[in-house]
Amino acid sequence: MFSEKQKVKAIAASALIYVMFIGSYWFFSSYKPKALSEVREVRGYQTQKETDVFDLPYPRYAQGLASDQTLNTKKFTFQTDKSPQEIQNFYSNILLGDDWKLKKEGSTDNFFTTEYRKDDLSVTVWSYFDEDALMTFASIEVLRLE
Repeated sequence: MFSEKQKVKAIAASALIYVMFIGSYWFFSSYKPKALSEVREVRGYQTQKETDVFDLPYPRYAQGLASDQTLNTKKFTFQTDKSPQEIQNFYSNILLGDDWKLKKEGSTDNFFTTEYRKDDLSVTVWSYFDEDALMTFASIEVLRLE
């Protein structure tokens, strides 16, 4: 069937492939990448002046309680030791400083709500002081209107 010469060639080719496999495996397993230096300063192509409304910040020392996001909405709820009016002022400074328009505003003794609009976006800020917990609970909803 096979001549002696063909058998020797097949064994030599198999041995060569085996040695190459062992060599490549050893080379791969012993590879140690060079440590990259830490980048201290990051420079971008351009900066964006507008606030990304889907990433509004929490007030300082606020504790996040819940967050929910869909394709067109994002809502997050948190508690803080700040007053409901301070929460309203916090978001008012951020949004009005970024050319948002005040759409609605309302309040009772312990509950404040404000709605802002800009283009096809709406942000609603609710804040409530709970006298039993002595904490303010706030919720921010960002909605993309279609």
